[in-house]
Amino acid sequence: MGFLEWLQTTPPALFVAETLWAYPLFETLHTIGMTLLVGALGLVNLRVLGFKRELPVVGTLDFLPLAWLGFTLNLISGLALFSSDAVYFWSSITFRVKLTLILLGGINAFLLGQSVFREARAGYAVAAGPGVRLVAASSLLFWFGAIAAGRLIAYLP
Repeated sequence: MGFLEWLQTTPPALFVAETLWAYPLFETLHTIGMTLLVGALGLVNLRVLGFKRELPVVGTLDFLPLAWLGFTLNLISGLALFSSDAVYFWSSITFRVKLTLILLGGINAFLLGQSVFREARAGYAVAAGPGVRLVAASSLLFWFGAIAAGRLIAYLP
């Protein structure tokens, strides 16, 4: 815990923890980032699951820059929020569940990109098989699970 105790006493962490507006600002940025990330990936996953079939799968690639922007906002704001009370957050099982779900969601997004977008870029008609649909559905579960876990950190150990 020595590193975590040190982290939460650094000037940036103290700024977030002690400034009246800093924590709410980073929370707001975290929410905006989450909306961009999950919104963009959610649209891709829903298309792979068969919604809005008239939209070409390769067309959903246009949403990926929004997902990356959201991920970047979440990474920066999440690190700032974590540093403000690192010992508390790391001791929370719910926080670690959230991190695990984010990791699984990232791996899942990579797998989906490898299986679906490679074929779509090559011009193949992508009719998602059961395995790809399972990846898309589990992606939604991972990201919405991470959101739920994030909200529950304040209420559960």
